[in-house]
This record gives sequence, structure tokens and C-alpha cells, in this order.
Amino acid sequence: MKAAFFNAVDPVGNLDNVESVFADRQQLIGELTDLHPVIVRPENFDEEVKNLQDLEVIFATWSMPMLTDEQIDKMPNLKAVLYAAGSVQGFALPYLERGIQVSSAIEANGVPVAEFALAQVLLAGAGFWRNSRECVDKDSTFMGNNYRGHGNYDNRVAILGNGTISNHLQELLSHHKLEVIVVPSRESNRTISLEEAFSTSFAVVNLFPDRDDNVGVFNGKLFASMIDSASFINVGRGRQVNEPELIQVMKDRPDLTALLDVQHPEPPEDDSELYSVPNILLSGHIAGSKGTEFRRMADYMVEELKRLIAGEPLKYGADLETVKSKA
Repeated sequence: MKAAFFNAVDPVGNLDNVESVFADRQQLIGELTDLHPVIVRPENFDEEVKNLQDLEVIFATWSMPMLTDEQIDKMPNLKAVLYAAGSVQGFALPYLERGIQVSSAIEANGVPVAEFALAQVLLAGAGFWRNSRECVDKDSTFMGNNYRGHGNYDNRVAILGNGTISNHLQELLSHHKLEVIVVPSRESNRTISLEEAFSTSFAVVNLFPDRDDNVGVFNGKLFASMIDSASFINVGRGRQVNEPELIQVMKDRPDLTALLDVQHPEPPEDDSELYSVPNILLSGHIAGSKGTEFRRMADYMVEELKRLIAGEPLKYGADLETVKSKA
């Protein structure tokens, strides 16, 4: 089975995404396939495509080249694109319309996001975020004298969104004695509102999809309704938060904590108060795969390759109608 790596320059100028994500899995792929020795890029496509008439599998990751219809048609034997990253929405449609399978490691990339959120939820239940801010006063806060948590037992956590990462997080939280509510609810007998989620949970985790109708949906009224010492955890998208209203509520309610792994824009403007309000904690969009976690995404796609070789259905294949509906 003939295979090749495809890659382009990403938005910050990196050319090493294949090396970062696939690392030593490149050697394994070479053992399982007839691997083309050159990474195919937009600038060398016309030269390399002459040697890709029997190409059956494209391996790619972040910065998958955006090929034209004409370029795709120059690879007549292509059967599958195995994408060791997240969403395929930006490039998959022309392949799927030609009957070329597209599989992604979105499930794998969701695991570290869920683990990141789990850690922040459990620390929120322990009261860590507020307590650590207040420990500057050694006389009143150390040795448990200023405990601010609700406890990670018989308390409520709200997850906003019910996609892949939400499913992972729900599974992780199932190992703890917590009530987990999800917005929108999958339960047919009850709908959980955003208002109830914010006003009754010690931790609220945003995993809403990145759609225009979700822009600014988390406003000051919702944040102001949160219970004492609650935490808002954003591992979704920054633009879903009305940041000026969040900042004002966090100033008014120093008991609350906002943990923002994503902001809008990223990074925030130099003069943004997100940097200076004590109970807003920023991290630099690190909840996804990083370091050795990239290997998980590559491994998912290696397993998909093995299924292709064995003539088995792909486990993580994208659906044409689903991709069309989101286009």
C-alpha cells in the first residue's frame, strides 16, 4: 500500500508538524507501507504527484494542505486520508465526495483536554484556586483555616457541550461521587438550562462547539449567578465569553475563579484586564495534545492504517452528510 505524508506551513511558520506529531511512528508507517520518501507540500506537489499515481493513503496532521479539486484528481488511486489531529471540517468535503475516506484523531486529541479539565474541576472542589490566592495572609489562611472548597463528593459539576471531549470528561468524572449535569441535556425527560448550570454548580466547564451562534453566550448575568467560591473553566473558545462582563463580575466577586485556557483574541491585548484581575487565571491554550501526547494521535491513525490493510472499516471515519451539514 503506497502512502505519503502531506504537510504545509502552519499559521506561525512551522514546517515540523509531521515530525512533532508522528515522531518515531514514521518508521512504523514505513514498515507497514511503501512510504514515499518526500513530504508532499503545496510548493512541491506538481513535482511529486508524478510519483504518486499509485498513492492510496495520505498521512497528515495540523496544516493539512488545501488541495484543489484538480490536484486531488491527479491521485486516482487515493483511498484514505488519515489525519492525526482534530476536526477535518476545513478540508474533508472534496475527498468524501469522491468516495475517499477521511479519518481523524479527534477522539485522541480530546483525551488531554478532558484530563486538563478534570484536574481543574477537582482542584476547584478542593477550594484550591481561592485558597491559593488568599494564602498571602499567613496568619489567617494556612493550615486549613481558610478552606473555601465545596468538596468533591455529592456536589454538582456542569459541563457545557455534549461532544467528544464532553464524553471523555463525563467518563473521567464518573469515577468520583459527583453529580454531573450536561447542557444541552441528552436526557429526554429534562432539559438543563444554562441558568441552572451556572447557579447551582461549584464548577462550570465550557466545551461548547465553536459556532457563530455561541459567540458571547456566557455573559455577566450568568457569572454573577454562580455560587460562592465557584469556578468557571473555559477549554472551549474565548469568543464564547463576554470578556468585559466576565472581568467586571470577577472584580465584584473575588470569591469566584475564572480559569481561561482560551481567550479572544489569543493572546489577549496588552492592556487587557484579564492579565491583572487576581481571580482570573490564564493559560496559553495548552489543554490539547502536547509533548508525548501527540503520539496518541499518531497511534490512532496507525491503527486506522492497519484496518485499511486488513480490509476492515475505519473506526474514526468522517461522515459525508455530517461534514456537508456543517459546511
